[in-house]
Amino acid sequence: MSLFDDHIEQIARYLVRMRATGRPVREMQAGGLLFKVGPSAGPGLVLKSETFMELGSPTVGSCALVLLTEEAALVRDGRITLVGPDMTECEPGVTLPFGQVIVAAGPGLTEAHYPALVETQYVADQIEGFMVKSTPGRVWGRVSMGVAVKGFDFAFLGAALRKLVMTHLPEATAVETVFVTSGKADLEPLGEIAAAAGVIARDLKKQRWEERGIDLDDCAFGGHCGSCPDKTVCDEVKKLAHTRKRLAAEAEA
Repeated sequence: MSLFDDHIEQIARYLVRMRATGRPVREMQAGGLLFKVGPSAGPGLVLKSETFMELGSPTVGSCALVLLTEEAALVRDGRITLVGPDMTECEPGVTLPFGQVIVAAGPGLTEAHYPALVETQYVADQIEGFMVKSTPGRVWGRVSMGVAVKGFDFAFLGAALRKLVMTHLPEATAVETVFVTSGKADLEPLGEIAAAAGVIARDLKKQRWEERGIDLDDCAFGGHCGSCPDKTVCDEVKKLAHTRKRLAAEAEA
């Protein structure tokens, strides 16, 4: 049993509850990619004046989490579940609350692959017409007017994320996504699941850094390197450690 299997099952139960309470819940299957996906496929920046829709801005709420497992039975490859309205059902200028869940499965996936999976949710410039501002546990996205009028929707976004995960994490044989746009209150149960999974994720990160001789408990930013003013120093320390390890290996050869 993988560390996140219980959290994956909690997501499934969450979707059952959403249906039971009358929320619009739709399942789609990832298909062809209507827009570019991959390095530099997107602009990296979508200006407010060019924005059709915002997802998960601080005013409406956001929650994002990623989970992995070795159990293929827990994940249906290509399934995209949407709770709430789709992009094509909205008027220009709308801002929606946004929940995003990415679940990857593969017999070769281990906890060591988790950091790479986390990185894939922050797509940067890898999806045409889609920009993401990211902080831990949140995704704030913008969809440009240019792709919205051509049919950009959650079916495409789920398919794009699946492609990015499988590109960056070849060990993944199945990827499933869940999107929630129905309301801020519906993000709260997701936030609870994300918080519980986050405890495991932090323990994994702490263990990895301790193996490199660094204690995250001494880090004021809790391992969120992008927010830390000492990131440059840490990067240099990592480079030195890598060089020392390489030289030691060469000396033994």
